[in-house]
Amino acid sequence: MKPVDKDLIIKGENIYLRPITGEDTEQVLRWRNAPDVVENFLYRKKITVEEHQNWLKNKVFTGAVHQFVICTIKDDTPIGSVYLQNFDEENNKAEWGLFLDADGTRSKGVGTEVGNLILDYAFHQLGLHKLHSRVLAYNKPCVRMNEKLGFRQEAYLRDELMLNGKYEDLILYGALEGDKRE
Repeated sequence: MKPVDKDLIIKGENIYLRPITGEDTEQVLRWRNAPDVVENFLYRKKITVEEHQNWLKNKVFTGAVHQFVICTIKDDTPIGSVYLQNFDEENNKAEWGLFLDADGTRSKGVGTEVGNLILDYAFHQLGLHKLHSRVLAYNKPCVRMNEKLGFRQEAYLRDELMLNGKYEDLILYGALEGDKRE
């Protein structure tokens, strides 16, 4: 996959997506390493500046990952990040994920708006056929968001992951371009 055009802006009603840059490192690490974000990620280790810079260099800037910073239109405030990764060009699909700042952005429809924007980008600009996501079953807000976005549960994996000394269930979701969204 080609890298994201550095000038690309994807506008929604209340938020917009812009390509991540090296200047976003401090803020992205603050969001990504926040305990309430970490508890909903499969990879739980703290991300260092060096690891994030390697991620940008080897994944984002090469096109292996398309990552955006989510900003409010109202006051241009960065509030999180959304990404496409694990591109499978032979089968025309990718995985999506997002994380939001805990400061008042959750439960306000932001995730659903971001999801709709990234689905449109994936299907209409990248020409993908399918997006999928992996969601910890206990993460009910993320479960609801994926279902609102038209993702269908494709598998429910019981005791799939050992996280914090406890086995957790994992749900695999998939969405096709023509799937109905709320």
